[in-house]
Amino acid sequence: MTAELQQHSSHYSLIVGLGQTGLSCARFLLQQGNAVAVIDSSEKPTCLNALQKDYPEVVVKTGGIPADWLMRADSIVLSPGVDPRLPQIKQAAEAGIEIIGDIELFARHANAPIIAITGSNGKSTVTTLVGLMAQMADKKVAVGGNLGTPALDLLTDPAPDFYVLELSSFQMETVHSMNAFASVILNVSPDHLDRYDSIEDYQRAKQRVYNGSGVMVINR
Repeated sequence: MTAELQQHSSHYSLIVGLGQTGLSCARFLLQQGNAVAVIDSSEKPTCLNALQKDYPEVVVKTGGIPADWLMRADSIVLSPGVDPRLPQIKQAAEAGIEIIGDIELFARHANAPIIAITGSNGKSTVTTLVGLMAQMADKKVAVGGNLGTPALDLLTDPAPDFYVLELSSFQMETVHSMNAFASVILNVSPDHLDRYDSIEDYQRAKQRVYNGSGVMVINR
C-alpha cells in the first residue's frame, strides 16, 4: 500500500515500523492528540490491518523507508526492529530531527516508578519473577515491555504501584530520559552483532538502563 503524505501540523510524528510496538505508539500518540503517519519496509506489516481498522485516517506507506518522509517529520518514533544505522535514519538525525522509541515515550509519561530489567539472557524470567514478588507484597504492578504487553499499553489511570519492564538493547538505543526506580543488567554476552559494530556498542546500549538516580543492581 502506498499513500501520499499530507501536510500535517508542526507536531507531526512519523512511526517507523508497524509491528505490535509501532501500533502501540500510533495508538498512544493519537490518543494524545498528535498527528501521526506510519511507514514500514515490509509490503504487509503485521499490524497494518489492525491500524487501518481502528485508525483509518492515519497515512501509511509500506514497502520502504523513504528519506523524504523521514525528513519531513517533526519527530521520528523508531520501532525496536529498525536499525538506527540505516543511512536515511542517520541523515534525519544529523538534520536535527528527534528520534525516539516507545520506551522513551513511555518514560516521559510514566506515572509510577519503573523497574527496568535488561541483559542478554534471563530477562523474561527475572521480569516475571519481580512482577510476582511485587504482587505477593500486595503491590499493584504492570508488567511488559519487550515481554508481553507493549510498554505504552501499560499506562493506566489510576497508576499501578510499579511498572516492571523487560527491555532489549534495541529498545534502549533510543532511551534518553528514563530514570528507573531500580534497574539491572543481568549479563552481557556476544549477541545481535549484526546490529552493532562491536560488542562494546552492544554493551553501551544496555548500559543506558543505568542512567538516572535510582537503585542500580550490578552483576559482579
